[in-house]
Amino acid sequence: MKKRVFLVAMLQLFMVLGGCSSDSGDNVTPTPEPPVVVIKTPKVLSFSKNSGESGETISITGENFSEKVSEIKITFDGVAATVVSATATEIKVVLPQTEKVLPKMVVTIGDKEVVNEVKNTYNGNIGILPKPTMNSWFVIENTKKSTLQIGRIQIINDQVMYYSISDDNANEGVYRTLDGGISWSLWANSKYNTGFYATKKDEGLCYTPVGYQFSGGGVNKIPAGGKTNEKPNTYVWKEINSGYPGIYSVYTDDDLQKATLVSQRGDVYTSSNGADFTQVYDAHLNDQTYASGFVNKSAEIDNDHIWVGGQKEISGTKYPFILFRNNQTDGWKEHYLANEPTDFVIEISFADTANGFLLNSNNSIYKTTNGGDTWTKVYTGEKFRKFTFKDANTGWATLENKIYKTIDGGVTWILDYTHDQPIRGIACKNNIVWAFSTDKIIKRYL
Repeated sequence: MKKRVFLVAMLQLFMVLGGCSSDSGDNVTPTPEPPVVVIKTPKVLSFSKNSGESGETISITGENFSEKVSEIKITFDGVAATVVSATATEIKVVLPQTEKVLPKMVVTIGDKEVVNEVKNTYNGNIGILPKPTMNSWFVIENTKKSTLQIGRIQIINDQVMYYSISDDNANEGVYRTLDGGISWSLWANSKYNTGFYATKKDEGLCYTPVGYQFSGGGVNKIPAGGKTNEKPNTYVWKEINSGYPGIYSVYTDDDLQKATLVSQRGDVYTSSNGADFTQVYDAHLNDQTYASGFVNKSAEIDNDHIWVGGQKEISGTKYPFILFRNNQTDGWKEHYLANEPTDFVIEISFADTANGFLLNSNNSIYKTTNGGDTWTKVYTGEKFRKFTFKDANTGWATLENKIYKTIDGGVTWILDYTHDQPIRGIACKNNIVWAFSTDKIIKRYL
């Protein structure tokens, strides 16, 4: 009997323990942890183009963009741009019109600014040029500001041009743009009015004066990208020991082999290999002193068509003087304006191998139709100091802050454009006119 009571008691104990174990929750499903939300950071990684014109559509590529156009805002110096479309990796945007050619771009998605990881020459921004209009002037910011003189301008096309400048910060040399004026870089060291010539490959020749009275200077071969560490022992032509000689006219073929140099005193040097130069003509200017003459303005079309202007003393009187070559057979020639004593040439421009113009220091404009063999006075009036010609009839000249135009070969001039700053240089080539003020570029497509 006692044994039976003991077994019942043990059975009841196991039942109680089993019930307690079930109540402890060992079989209850655990509460799941909340999911980890990964926030992916939007990033701008590249552009379809680093620059464009107002109204042009450019793609901005990256990662983790919104696909909702309404959530995206893009500004350039605070000016809102139109977003055309958006995916997670690409945003298409229409470039707005901006005051600066290199405005700061900000992309915002929602209320957060997007990280910009673009590595380009514009510090991650997009350059914006105004949309050109045919046959009218338009103005661009000039990021290469200069307050003093522009010596020479060479245009390659509407995006590429070179000019020599001097300003009040001693920041002189030959500068060039490859992007229509958005950015500039020093291409070669030079004085503002001495000679240089750049090829379509961004190579060329440039005269660099060194030391007192420019003695010790020479002509450098400039590689693509520019050269600013000139050394005398690297010159392809080295200065001859005389004060103020200089090289004021430079031309070279695209292969940098056949080349022509003309010095301030009328010495002509030529090369057939781009390295060895031989003197082929002497105009006997400034042989001993500065008093007998000089040339320092020039126009070059090729090695057989070069005109250099200045002044020469003839029989005790100084006259405007042109040293030139206008064909393959005749060699170098001289011409002076016998009716303009004491004056000198201050500008010269040739539209082609036959039709050219020169501006005299007494405000007279002369024209030639035979490559410089004879000259006819066509205008005396406004005190123009710079001019350029598209062809035998059409040209532009500057007077302070104004640009005048002729359509009859310089005989008459009409006001064509008025700027808010003095215009310090103008040039025309390939149906594009470039003009420069202190901090503006003024352009015209013809």
